[in-house]
Amino acid sequence: MLDGMLTRRPDGDPGFEAVGSEVELGALRVEKKAFTPLRLTRVADSSAHGAYQLLLPLRGTMHAAWDDRRLTTGAGDLLVHDVTRITTARFEAAPGTGTFQTAAVTIPKALIPLPDEHVDRVLGRRIPARDGLGALLAGFVTDVADTAASCTPADRPRIGMALLDLVSALLASTLEGDGGPAPHAHRQALTLRIQASVLRRLGEPDLSPGALAAAHHISVSYLHRLFQEQGTTVVAWIRSQRLERARRDLADPALRHVPIHGIAARWGFSHAADFSRAFRRAYGASPRDFRHGAPLTT
Repeated sequence: MLDGMLTRRPDGDPGFEAVGSEVELGALRVEKKAFTPLRLTRVADSSAHGAYQLLLPLRGTMHAAWDDRRLTTGAGDLLVHDVTRITTARFEAAPGTGTFQTAAVTIPKALIPLPDEHVDRVLGRRIPARDGLGALLAGFVTDVADTAASCTPADRPRIGMALLDLVSALLASTLEGDGGPAPHAHRQALTLRIQASVLRRLGEPDLSPGALAAAHHISVSYLHRLFQEQGTTVVAWIRSQRLERARRDLADPALRHVPIHGIAARWGFSHAADFSRAFRRAYGASPRDFRHGAPLTT
């Protein structure tokens, strides 16, 4: 976590100690660390250029310089940040403990199903972790940090997917809770809420623009306009999310016994032939060839 965020601690700190663990959950990494008070300063570009980090302080206080502002966060908060944009950080021990303790999740930016400009509005903000979705995510992260290492290798990517969905839901909920009279902001929040709903319902084969519009009390034409503002269509966005999850399942050795048509049905594809054609268009190989290791052309 520390090397991914900042690159060097100052000289004159020979007593620094750190203990902890980390586990890979597919493309996500979860860490839990405890360390003595520390001050860090960036001295080079981070190697984690394409990642966001969700930080959950468990004990102690963190002070950081973020872009052109400063922030302070501690136990009871969640913080999502771009690891390349914090320039300095100081970690203070909790009174009477001697250490700062935190859990952290590193997430490739490409996996967050929200536009970059939307995510950017949440970065560097303290998000309450004592109630609501923040508390749910905080509890999940700490449980995963403590127990995921004992899970089977096949289960870890599945846990990572569940964790990714929770992080995405938290980002969408935080954006939705932003005030502001601008109609554009309200449309963005509504779009994020609809997208979060889609992610929860991908396995429903009858998920359609009409069903989504009815669930969110808007017209189908307005729903289409919301997605057009994101440079896509409702149907195309649903299909892309279904295909990506089917692709992950096909790559999972633990699911080799599941027929391809079973995986297709799990993610809302009613007809195996339609799934095969869509998969080939998206990834340049048939589902069968992909499962057996054929290289993709896209």
